[in-house]
Amino acid sequence: MSYRPKKNLGQNFLTDIRIQQKIIQACELKADDVVVEIGPGQGVLTRLIAPQVKQLICVETDRDLIEPLHCHSRASGNPFEVVHADFLKWDMSHLPSGVKVIGNIPYYISTPIIEKLITDRAKIAVAFLTVQLEFGQRLTAKAGGKDYGSLSCFAQYYADIKMLFKIKNTCFKPAPKVDSCFLRLVMRSQPQESASDEAFLFKLIQTAFQQRRKNIVNSLKGLVGKEKLEGELKNLGINLNARAENLTLSNYIALSNGLVI
Repeated sequence: MSYRPKKNLGQNFLTDIRIQQKIIQACELKADDVVVEIGPGQGVLTRLIAPQVKQLICVETDRDLIEPLHCHSRASGNPFEVVHADFLKWDMSHLPSGVKVIGNIPYYISTPIIEKLITDRAKIAVAFLTVQLEFGQRLTAKAGGKDYGSLSCFAQYYADIKMLFKIKNTCFKPAPKVDSCFLRLVMRSQPQESASDEAFLFKLIQTAFQQRRKNIVNSLKGLVGKEKLEGELKNLGINLNARAENLTLSNYIALSNGLVI
């Protein structure tokens, strides 16, 4: 298919056949799977997914790719559904539970897509995503590292996230300036440790990381009061001079629960 990728849509098509096969193997597709593919593009993964699953729904925002995808579907022995929609606005409520999501995600909407997947997690068993390496490192980062932040905590609260492998930028056309990686996000039916007030938990975390150069007392005292904050940190055995990146997600959950009582 003759097609010029659109920069404004963040289109970088995966052209490396070896990586395409590696992605399909990692997804561990089964005959009874219902799969949603985000941004199928020219359908290189679509044609590999469709023969292996019960149902494939491709959600594509680029109008110019819709008819070619329909043609591929009609010509194949394993037809798939093509939906012309912005995935961020697409309603997943009609789907059965346990859906697998697969997608090569544009960098500029990576965070909103993660947020939507988490919002719709009741319908999703697992998501397999190709993202820019830097973004993948932020999602999987642990406490103490420079990549660790509020996004890490938010995503890991709701999903078990693992970077499966890295992908060189030369595997795409046009080649982006940076490398990518392939992630697996297994949605949690329940968080491993629960916050009594999730909204307060994430407000606490965001406030801490907005001022990550300050110690945790100075960054959070405006939110909850210094005396109460110091008392709870001492109860939890957390150093008052610790900074935002030094606290684990478990620390933040325990601190949040202690402060809302």
